Amino acid sequence: MSSIRELKKEINYLIDEIIGNCFLQYYFVEESQRIKIEKLIEEIVAFRNDLINRVNNPSANFENKSKRSYYRNIRKELFEKANTAFEKIDRLNKPE
Repeated sequence: MSSIRELKKEINYLIDEIIGNCFLQYYFVEESQRIKIEKLIEEIVAFRNDLINRVNNPSANFENKSKRSYYRNIRKELFEKANTAFEKIDRLNKPE
């Protein structure tokens, strides 16, 4: 199992990649799509803050779970949300 420090680095790295892709797409789409991108950025930043808070304060969230499974679930949630966000960015880039 990687350390909590590595998990935080993974969270920040993936969120930075998503936001970077959002900003890149922001300059290539129409004005109506830009509002959707801004909302996606806000959603991703709120998700990042929630994950970091959960990693920093695990004792409030334990309910007969081991630490390993707790952090594994956080990592799984991170990857699922990242995939969803990248799919949303791809859909915004395709013409309707």
